[in-house]
Amino acid sequence: MVSGIHVRRPYHLLSELEATYFFLMERRPSTIDIQEQWPILDIDQTLTLCAQSGIRHGYRGPYPEPFTLDFLITEKIEGKIRYRAASIKNPKDAANPQVRQRLAIEHAWCGEWGVPWTLVDTAKFDRTLLANLRFLRAWFKNRYEPCLDDIERFAQRFELYYRTNILLDELIQQVAHCLRLPAPLARDTFLYCAWSNRITVSLQYPLSLDQPLILHRDAHHD
Repeated sequence: MVSGIHVRRPYHLLSELEATYFFLMERRPSTIDIQEQWPILDIDQTLTLCAQSGIRHGYRGPYPEPFTLDFLITEKIEGKIRYRAASIKNPKDAANPQVRQRLAIEHAWCGEWGVPWTLVDTAKFDRTLLANLRFLRAWFKNRYEPCLDDIERFAQRFELYYRTNILLDELIQQVAHCLRLPAPLARDTFLYCAWSNRITVSLQYPLSLDQPLILHRDAHHD
């Protein structure tokens, strides 16, 4: 269970894969809302779609059980509100014929309502990525309130001081000294800058204050 940034409520995430995708969607500037385990209550239509496809509809006792979308995401793109659905499965489950049948019903129902639906490729979702996202997200846990001018100044100075052989904590201290920021505030400002991609860190490698930082641009040279 995590507290949401865009909508301040608890989110119930059922797996590490779901948590990873949730955090990735939170980082997108276009994201307005994320709804997890969104039930398709249009039971008559899902029953019809199942009958047409020869797929058994789920039941709980004598009652049809709603299909659920892992995520229904609300975005604002070019000034317009848009919705899209995403299903999160590990590669093994995504290849399971029974799972794919259920996904086909989700896809068909979303198609009828004009909602883009995606089966997310989770092959590159690992614990390093999840740990890094949680590390960056600590600015929110620490109740940091971003100020646009401050984060722009921090990002510019960080870029100036950045070296691949300096520990992250040392880099932050150098920027903090230059901008006369308390150490905790400087750390949270860095985390927010990285979370919002003003500092483009690589998420392929473990992030830690006691290790050098690899920026996304440097990762391409490995």
